[in-house]
Amino acid sequence: MRYKVKRKDPLVNQRFDTFSPPPGDPDPWETTTATETSADDDLDPAAAAALLEQTRSRARREFDRRRPLLTVAAAVTVLVAYGAVWFSVRHQHPYSGPTGTALAVLYGMVAAWIVLNVAVHGRALRGRSSRQRRLEGLTFAAIWICVYIFQGALHHVDADHAISYGIYPAVAPLIIVGAVAAGYEAARQNASRAGFAALAVALGAFAAFAGPSAVWGVIAVGLCALLLLGAAGQRWAVRR
Repeated sequence: MRYKVKRKDPLVNQRFDTFSPPPGDPDPWETTTATETSADDDLDPAAAAALLEQTRSRARREFDRRRPLLTVAAAVTVLVAYGAVWFSVRHQHPYSGPTGTALAVLYGMVAAWIVLNVAVHGRALRGRSSRQRRLEGLTFAAIWICVYIFQGALHHVDADHAISYGIYPAVAPLIIVGAVAAGYEAARQNASRAGFAALAVALGAFAAFAGPSAVWGVIAVGLCALLLLGAAGQRWAVRR
């Protein structure tokens, strides 16, 4: 007569087995590796690339919507900053240069616009685009600083300060920095920005003939008008 031997329940076995050594803890390396492998298997590279591109496109669209506002802010900055200098020198005979109050308004407005520009760029763009824009900003800032270093050299040879504190500081940033920007945008095949920079260079060359006092007013009005036209063009491009 045969007897069937029932299989022991493994849970019961483990509960009442007092002779075998206790089971060891699972190997953390094997657990981590298995988890990472399963996570990698679930990640689709094509979907991840599409999600990244979608995020970048959304950030760029957000920045494109804010760009006209930045340009309008630049137009207001130029009008107030250059207008304050023109207001301080319009009746000077002979010409002696902007007053300290006018220079404080000029540099304060420029600093406020730079802070606003950096804040908007920092929120809208990240990663490689952000690093590229920081590098571009540092490059143009270095060129701008060199413009005013040369102004210090003019101070020693300009007796009446009509050039070193009048015509040159008003038009040099437009002509020099604008020419660099025009070449840079043309190399990137950005016709609209290159054209805007070329117009700024032309405005600076034209305003230089207005004299040390009137040059500030000509640039205040002319550059403000150019920036407002640029903002309108950017707004139209976003809506298109």
